Amino acid sequence: MELDASSLTGDREEIISIFIDYITRSDEEAEAERETGSRKTDIKVFLANNHGLELGSIPEVLTEIAENPKLNSYVQNYISEHNFHEELLADDVSLVEIDTPNRARTDQFIFIDDDDYLRIITAERRKWTKKTVEKLIKYLPQLERVFLTPGDLEEIVEDLYGTSITGFTAKYHSYKTSKRASIRFHGGDDEDLEKVERFFDAKPTRLEFGQRNSPSNAVHSSVAQEGHYTFSRVRPGSEDRGVQTLNELSEAFEIHDQRNYDVENRPTRQQTDSGAKIEGSTTIHLRDPDGDDFTGETADKLEEDILSKQKYEYSTWERGDYMVFDKDHGEQFEVTVEDSDISVHAKESTSSSSLRDFSSLVYENFDSTFTLEKDSRELIA
Repeated sequence: MELDASSLTGDREEIISIFIDYITRSDEEAEAERETGSRKTDIKVFLANNHGLELGSIPEVLTEIAENPKLNSYVQNYISEHNFHEELLADDVSLVEIDTPNRARTDQFIFIDDDDYLRIITAERRKWTKKTVEKLIKYLPQLERVFLTPGDLEEIVEDLYGTSITGFTAKYHSYKTSKRASIRFHGGDDEDLEKVERFFDAKPTRLEFGQRNSPSNAVHSSVAQEGHYTFSRVRPGSEDRGVQTLNELSEAFEIHDQRNYDVENRPTRQQTDSGAKIEGSTTIHLRDPDGDDFTGETADKLEEDILSKQKYEYSTWERGDYMVFDKDHGEQFEVTVEDSDISVHAKESTSSSSLRDFSSLVYENFDSTFTLEKDSRELIA
């Protein structure tokens, strides 16, 4: 799929329709593509929390980053090995092209400003998005990739009209055992996912689903834990449903991300006539569904597997109670372990970025079975 900036109006709904039209085909056309090996690429949408990146400024921001003498070599190599072009199509939409000269290719992406979030749409192959735009999200300091829990994925799919699971990837790993499981199920349904969760304790990291539009599936999509979703096909006549679903998924990803990680009430010390008081409290609870009395073992492994990573410095108040400094974001937060639950308490400097990073590390490198809850209060005396 090739985009021509001169033919794009800048209207986001019209641009989304262009992408939906690209993957619209009948069952017969899809079967012919499979037989000839000419299947079209999927539409992919990446979501990132945006802390001040303005559309139209990406090449200049990257130039400023590259001039930093202390720049990480991986970031330096990425910037030097690519060329970046951005053309504003409207105040909230731009076309970004990333050239890879040594492979003689250009990848194209539509960037859409969603206020506190950035939505990126492309038809490029995932092999190349990992090397281009996904690294761009990682290296731009204003952007933070959305990260969802397995429960978020299931809730998002359940809340969409007329959906049914058609496949999934589910994983299990825990600091408590050396056992690991990674299960990819094509054609699986809700009952298959329930069995995998029950027998293997594996949680979904990717859900494929179909969306009915009287009587059969009209939209074929998938959602993934790492803050992106795909559209593989839309049935002719259901293009409006495809556009609506794409917008609904973006909104759902953003809502769940805000619900999980936003620091609505941060602890700030206020001086009053009667003394000092702390206003505000936000805590993320990563809960072990087994509820084991495992405090010592959990604390020891958390230190070894997460807190000892290069991005963190930490001090120990007592076993299972840590003050943590996130060097990447320059922020502090407190971590406490009780039984096998982990609680992350925001401090005055803590942002959603630190909370999201820590939670994603726990899910990916520590234990995949946790559920996430957040407690945010306006006032603590």
